[in-house]
Amino acid sequence: MKIIFFYGPPAVGKLTIAKILSQKIGYKLLHNHLLVNPIVEIFPFENPSSRLLTREFRLRIIEEAIKGNINLITTFGIAGNHPFAHVKEVIDLVKKYGMELCLVHLTARKDTLLNRVDDISRKKHSKNLSKEKLEEIIKDNDDIFSKLDGVNHLTLDTSTQPPEKSVDKIISYYSL
Repeated sequence: MKIIFFYGPPAVGKLTIAKILSQKIGYKLLHNHLLVNPIVEIFPFENPSSRLLTREFRLRIIEEAIKGNINLITTFGIAGNHPFAHVKEVIDLVKKYGMELCLVHLTARKDTLLNRVDDISRKKHSKNLSKEKLEEIIKDNDDIFSKLDGVNHLTLDTSTQPPEKSVDKIISYYSL
């Protein structure tokens, strides 16, 4: 049983790549906005309760997937509030159960993200981030493009290759 955990900045292609990978290997997909969207209906995104609840729900869903022996792909957006603390929580949870975690760090050039952020495909999932707001997020989050230190895992630059090529590299790297 494996948990594949994508992380990276907004508009980097986490959901696009995760969907293609899910179709290719048959894993269930829990993308970030399945969690975020219902929570922000009550607690605005900037409210600390929004991020807290999203993180807690993600951890519980991952834990239940592990207990149910369900292979899972999940996505996580890097945007403030010490994001690597949450990634480490996921690592610890998966280790606790002796399962395999396949971390995938996605990155892209800033101009690529800004060009993608208004794409119509993002609107289907209520991803309503503007270029101006993304510029602000990038400016306010020093670690938005960073890779988690101390853990060997895959990094892919989505500004230099199509999603299908990224999926092939993930499958090869983690022997999926």
